[in-house]
Amino acid sequence: MRRTATFAAMLALAAGLLIPTAGAQTGASIQIVAPRNGSGVSGKMMVVEVRVQNFMLNPLSIGKARMLGEGYWRVFVDGKFAGVSADEVISIPNDTFPSLPAGKHTIKAALYNNDHSPVPGGESSEITITIPQKSPMSYAPGSGNPGIKIVVPRNKATTSPYVVVWVRIKGLKENPMGLGKTARPGEGNWRLYVDGQLAGVSTTTVADVVLPRGKHVLGASLRNNDHSPVKGASSDQVSITVK
Repeated sequence: MRRTATFAAMLALAAGLLIPTAGAQTGASIQIVAPRNGSGVSGKMMVVEVRVQNFMLNPLSIGKARMLGEGYWRVFVDGKFAGVSADEVISIPNDTFPSLPAGKHTIKAALYNNDHSPVPGGESSEITITIPQKSPMSYAPGSGNPGIKIVVPRNKATTSPYVVVWVRIKGLKENPMGLGKTARPGEGNWRLYVDGQLAGVSTTTVADVVLPRGKHVLGASLRNNDHSPVKGASSDQVSITVK
């Protein structure tokens, strides 16, 4: 998880994953670093990558009481809500924003507190991108029994320290605004594990992590809104080597 801070459940993992501690709320900001402003984007989906400063991203506290300097970020497409992330990546389209038509679009990222209120004085970020006429994007989870599969990186792959994990989900609709709420059948989120320890919570098909050199096992599993495991859901794991 490449960001300036992480959530409490990962403190034991922080040293091994080289994750720095959180700063104060003063000067909290978010900056979109990919895609580049004015660029064209093609493919099956777009991954928006940000850098957060002086703010702690904490998915396990979303929906709880406001705490100074802690929360998550939202992404907007042409002024419309398009998802939530407490990583430094998010994929569009997704269950919240399932279609990204061809043409020019404005992408905005903004910081929010645990209680869903905007961060006072928090600096947001905005870019413009273009989807080619022949490459409109759409998303829908696969059908069938709930399950998740890691598609990037592949098993036994060699990677750089910064890893963006891509997954394929079936039988579950991801609900970013349901994080921490009562479990509802058929909706929830997924968790990323590194060497058996929690390393991320996501409500889109991507999550990121920074790893030290060596061999690691990445795992992914589905969760209900209340973070309990999805009964009967299949999970997945891959082994990678970081150079």
